[in-house]
Amino acid sequence: MKGIPTMTWLRAALLALLACWTIRLCLAAQPSCPLDLVNLAFHEAGHLFLIPFGETAHFLGGTLGQLAVPAGLSAYFLVKRRQPFAAAVCVWWIGQNLVNVAVYMADARTLQLELVGGGEHDWNTLFYQFGLLSEESVARISGLTRGTGLAVMVAGLAWACYTIKALRRPSPGTAASAAAPRAATAGYRSGRAGSTC
Repeated sequence: MKGIPTMTWLRAALLALLACWTIRLCLAAQPSCPLDLVNLAFHEAGHLFLIPFGETAHFLGGTLGQLAVPAGLSAYFLVKRRQPFAAAVCVWWIGQNLVNVAVYMADARTLQLELVGGGEHDWNTLFYQFGLLSEESVARISGLTRGTGLAVMVAGLAWACYTIKALRRPSPGTAASAAAPRAATAGYRSGRAGSTC
């Protein structure tokens, strides 16, 4: 493994951690992740930002807030910074948020989750407003959201792995520029050898 940059090792270590979290979230009956504490801050901020737009937007704001932040960061890293690895990690984060939202959705009928500051349950209210609070509807929508989240997480990991592999592969221009000095050196040595004969 000689010659692999330190940054590549660090990125590989981060991917291994994200892969472990992905497996845990996939297998757990009540999936949770340390990032949920970070997501909670953006969730609450989303509620605050959308208060002026009505009750429905206010209740949706939490979910939209925790999805908008990683989506915005992914676009920023990809378009502005040209850092596809960071963008891919943020895509994984979007998927992790969807899994977290699915847990909240699934609790819409049982109301067993402890809510920060009490108050009303976002998805109990939203499902009730849209006539989707039946056991079948809640299970179907939360299950679809969870499955989508896991698929997005796997896609983010796959993209991140591809970016690491692409970084290790020399571009044609780089290979040609590296080969030119070697060819020139070989020609010079050949000329020197011919002149001594």
